[in-house]
Amino acid sequence: MSTESPSRKRRAPLGRDFNRFWAGSLSSNLADGIMLLALPMLAAALTNDPVLVSGLMVARFLPWLLVGLFAGALADRLDRGRVLVVANLVRAGALVVLAALVTAGMATIWTLYAVMFVVMVCEVFYDVAGRAILPALAPHALDRANSRLVGGKTVTEDFAGAPLAGFLFVVAAALPIAVNAGAYFLGALVLLGLPLAVRRPDAGARPATEHEGPSDADEGEDRPSIMADIRAGLRYLLGHPTLRSVLLFNVVLNLASVAQGGVLVLIVQEHFGVPEAFYGVFLMSVAAGALVGAMLAGTAVERLGRFRTELVCFSLMTASYFAFGLAPGAVTAALAFGTLAVASTVSNIVMIGAIQLVVPGTHLGRVMSLVQITGAGLAPVGALLGGLLGRVELYYVPIASGVAVLAAFLPTIPAIRRLTRHADDVERGTVDTT
Repeated sequence: MSTESPSRKRRAPLGRDFNRFWAGSLSSNLADGIMLLALPMLAAALTNDPVLVSGLMVARFLPWLLVGLFAGALADRLDRGRVLVVANLVRAGALVVLAALVTAGMATIWTLYAVMFVVMVCEVFYDVAGRAILPALAPHALDRANSRLVGGKTVTEDFAGAPLAGFLFVVAAALPIAVNAGAYFLGALVLLGLPLAVRRPDAGARPATEHEGPSDADEGEDRPSIMADIRAGLRYLLGHPTLRSVLLFNVVLNLASVAQGGVLVLIVQEHFGVPEAFYGVFLMSVAAGALVGAMLAGTAVERLGRFRTELVCFSLMTASYFAFGLAPGAVTAALAFGTLAVASTVSNIVMIGAIQLVVPGTHLGRVMSLVQITGAGLAPVGALLGGLLGRVELYYVPIASGVAVLAAFLPTIPAIRRLTRHADDVERGTVDTT
């Protein structure tokens, strides 16, 4: 029997089913990019009240707290392909209604809140089901599949969707919203072609072992309620020491990122002296870094392995936070910020891929929803912490973020080693149950 590691094997093709899923995701990502620029621009046209305009952000993140666990439980019960299609169709319908209201001059800021909320509720279901279906679509190439999804998302949202929305908005306020709806509808049509074999919650599922933690088998064959599924998912995650440690580390990573992001515009403009007109240019370093990270992730895993790739990335993230905070000028700061985006993207792709390999398919929707909830749900807390520290000194915020990441990373190294090695074992077909 060959002892060649999976990282050295010939690259397996991603296949027709993944390519269909990717095409549908690209259309949905383009719609996301258009919406996330068009709705704030429309809000600014309807009111100049900063509080009312910022309310769109509340409508954007609130659905994760309200329906995230519910979406995860349903993704582990229902046909995941159908969840993706329905989510896109509902989003398209909501935006068609908004486009009609804008054209008729009847749209209000409260209409935008309602539409943003509905679209983001659908986004919660779409993201959770999409993450959960991926192992069945690309069981032997998860790192490359995740890399391609992240790269495509970056290109369509940041480099295509946002500029397209700005151009269309100048022509007519309702035009980007109508195009937005069309892109969601197209994504739904493409995803209709996913075969039933990859859409079921148990598609590609691996049995839970002692090493992985308790399984739904412990709950019996019957599932009396969604709440029972949610409780089972929480017990699974909290009863899995490795996943629990990694999840807590993820909380710190998100808090550090949001703390810096909440005052980023002030750091860039006031601390580094970047003119307002060039703020968007500065932010291009993030999009470019994310795209580079998506391109590098698969190669990094092949050459370094999952564990060493994560060690390099988290060390680089810490250094980048410090470099950004202590940068002597805007150019150096942009380089540090872009490097942070590269490291963050690679580490996220590798970590998500490892979780998708380790967690049984029947639990994956709930686990993925919890990972997302800990990020989106604590975003206001991180933003508040960053704002309070920024009142003292703006450049303290990225330095504090770097300290937090380093302090959380060092004790989590053993858990990251266990998770990545277990993922390697699953991928190799020799699951370690000790």
